[in-house]
Amino acid sequence: MVTFLTPPMQDKLVVETSPGFSLLELMDRYDLPKRCVCGEGKCGACAVKIVPMRRKPKWISIGRLERIQFIRDGKLSKAESEQLMFKDIPPRWRLACQYIVSDEPIMVVF
Repeated sequence: MVTFLTPPMQDKLVVETSPGFSLLELMDRYDLPKRCVCGEGKCGACAVKIVPMRRKPKWISIGRLERIQFIRDGKLSKAESEQLMFKDIPPRWRLACQYIVSDEPIMVVF
């Protein structure tokens, strides 16, 4: 389950989804407003905050493109960037084009 929440929307949108889609593909499917330029993880325009909707944080890893972009944008510190795994604790910035939806319930804030 993915919950989308953004100021331009009148209300939040909750959707059930199957794992395997990128968050950007899901946003396209529901015609949600987005700021995306390249769709390849190079521009950083599709950065969103992912808020886990569970009590116990899950350990995640982020890809090279996300890591580079977030260091460049100041959303990831040098110390954090040296870690291979991160606790998925809100707020966690992710690129919508790189984030693959799983069966974990999340809220996407943008």
